[in-house]
Amino acid sequence: MSKKYGELAQQLRQVFNASPDEYLTSQVLYERMGAADPAQRQERESIRDTLPWLLRCGFLVKQGRGMTASFKASGQGMKRQRMTEEQLQERRRERAALRSQRERAARLQRARAARVGVKAANTPAPATVKADVPAESVEQFLARGGRVQRLTAHWEQMERAA
Repeated sequence: MSKKYGELAQQLRQVFNASPDEYLTSQVLYERMGAADPAQRQERESIRDTLPWLLRCGFLVKQGRGMTASFKASGQGMKRQRMTEEQLQERRRERAALRSQRERAARLQRARAARVGVKAANTPAPATVKADVPAESVEQFLARGGRVQRLTAHWEQMERAA
């Protein structure tokens, strides 16, 4: 939820807390929020879009459907408490510190691997040929009774089609 909707949700909660036992229709909400004027279509749409979020959070109870729907405060608090700006900044600092620690550790691991000449953990090992298996030529394979299938190249296929 964006900051705009967070502020709007807070204002809506204040309106519902002012009349806890009353079911409010959308029109009554618009009037109490000061968005009943026809020129304030955007504000009304924002209010309408915020109501389902308050329902999901358990703050509101809905009665009816569509244009006849009315909303009432459920009496429960919000399930998720809002953090203050200082708490949000502290949380961002902690996340940034963790992210930089992870990036630094990965960078050091790659540097160590490059210094030692060892492959990094996420690179695949190069394919190796087993020395104990004797290699044979195509002629030896055919002499053993093997069959070779020749696949045509794309330009040969185009020549045949033409």
